Amino acid sequence: MAATLSQQGDSTDYSVVAVPATHRMPKGSLTMAWWGICSAMFWLVVSATLAMTFGTANAIIGLLLSVVTYAVINGVISRYAIRTGLSVALFSRVLFGHKGAVLATLIFFATATYYSMFEGSVIAIAIQNYVPNLSLNQAYLLVVLYSVPLILGRVQNWMDKLNGVLLPFYLIGLVALVAMTVKQYGYSNARRSWFVRANYT
Repeated sequence: MAATLSQQGDSTDYSVVAVPATHRMPKGSLTMAWWGICSAMFWLVVSATLAMTFGTANAIIGLLLSVVTYAVINGVISRYAIRTGLSVALFSRVLFGHKGAVLATLIFFATATYYSMFEGSVIAIAIQNYVPNLSLNQAYLLVVLYSVPLILGRVQNWMDKLNGVLLPFYLIGLVALVAMTVKQYGYSNARRSWFVRANYT
């Protein structure tokens, strides 16, 4: 390893030392934070775009392979993080030295910027479609004004609870969306026949 980090549970600056078990995020809050990411509109739009471009079956296969790959990789990293208490930045420093923390920060910055811009664009376009009197630029501004404060300071503490409250509504809305889509556009048995043939070959 490029660097060795000592665990210092008595320190409050957890950006430079390992986080002790007593100061880690509870499982419930961590689950809700994870749900806040995996329930983003980004994933629905990407999966729908892939299905329209490459076909539903190919999109599902690609998504499943992606889930398995990320699960294996992140499973190893998560277990190491749980055992050592290292954050992503500290883990990068262990692997790549002191400059590794900069690498992790840059990756997080690029990823967060990409996802936030894509997610904000999806929401802004939806708002503009529901409220035609708003221009697209005004819809973008509205998304920025309500979303940026949600990531500041201690606001994130109650965001986990809010995600837990909104979880049932998200699931209900997702089921309703699928039902409305099938009702409006119909359902083809072609994909189901493809899966049946695939199981027998």
